[in-house]
Amino acid sequence: MKHQNTISGKVLNWVLMAGLALVPALTARAIERTGGTPASVVDFNGDGKTDFAVVRNTGGGPNGQITWYVQNNGGPFQAAEWGLTTDTFVPADYDGDGRTDYAVWRSGAPTAAAFYVLNSQGNTIRIESFGQTGDDPTVVGDYDGDGRADLAVYRNGQSSGEQSYWFYRGSLNNPNGSVTYVPWGKAGDFPAPGDYDGDGKHDFVVQSNDDIQFIWARFWLLQTTAGIRSLRFGNVTDRIAPGDYDGDGKTDLCIVKNSSGRYRFWIQDSSTGALRVVDFGLSATDFITPGDYDGDGKTDLAIWRPSTTAGQSAFWVAGSLIGPLKFNFGQNADYPAANFNVH
Repeated sequence: MKHQNTISGKVLNWVLMAGLALVPALTARAIERTGGTPASVVDFNGDGKTDFAVVRNTGGGPNGQITWYVQNNGGPFQAAEWGLTTDTFVPADYDGDGRTDYAVWRSGAPTAAAFYVLNSQGNTIRIESFGQTGDDPTVVGDYDGDGRADLAVYRNGQSSGEQSYWFYRGSLNNPNGSVTYVPWGKAGDFPAPGDYDGDGKHDFVVQSNDDIQFIWARFWLLQTTAGIRSLRFGNVTDRIAPGDYDGDGKTDLCIVKNSSGRYRFWIQDSSTGALRVVDFGLSATDFITPGDYDGDGKTDLAIWRPSTTAGQSAFWVAGSLIGPLKFNFGQNADYPAANFNVH
């Protein structure tokens, strides 16, 4: 499994301390531009720039309370306790106010697994049962085009060749909370969520093995407006880092290879079809953290590099507008929030 975005793998102590009841409800986005895919994921203050954010086990132990530490890009520092270390982190704009919300998904049996969201609008709490153990919740996104991301999971087929499914609960004109499911992909495929045709709705996309040697990969896209297409791109061992790298409002195909100890990004711009290949980061230590750190509407290449030396953990960004940037933030055992959408 290529994707893992837990610290060691979160009930909400903040909720219990406040004496609040846990009630169901829901949704995720970032800053939305004309077209579709948001470039500034993990934007907690809504300024159109990805923030420097890490998640830390502050409670201790394998199920400890976690704290989110956020340095707003050009704004103040903030911290919030939300979740446990065994949860999956899925930060996004669930209430549609243009700011990323703190959110986690907790695995469990059907009806027990749930999303836990702290909405930035009014600091309201939304908790909703969704999915089951084994699902991948990092495919949350705006599937119905209302500017709010919908709760979603990708469920891999259980045995070779078995059908995989996408499940989402749309937030647009859905008072009964109906769940939509889409059969797309098969056992062993990896999801590559994003809006590839720029219609404002997430598409269903998987990276699949394309030959009997399990070397080449093929992306299969079920797009809500542009229909079905497929293309061979990269290898099955490559990481998937979706984003709008050319700023045209469409998610671009981006894979990241391990090349002699370095990360090598292969990006196919959706606007021109041109292929860009860029070396950035060290594969042995770095986390891939794409986002729009300079606010120009384009996803930037970025990594977070932990260090055992105090004060030396840092984000490294190749800004498409401001150029190279290093920002010291976090500690060695932290998890960078912007990595959640890398598969």
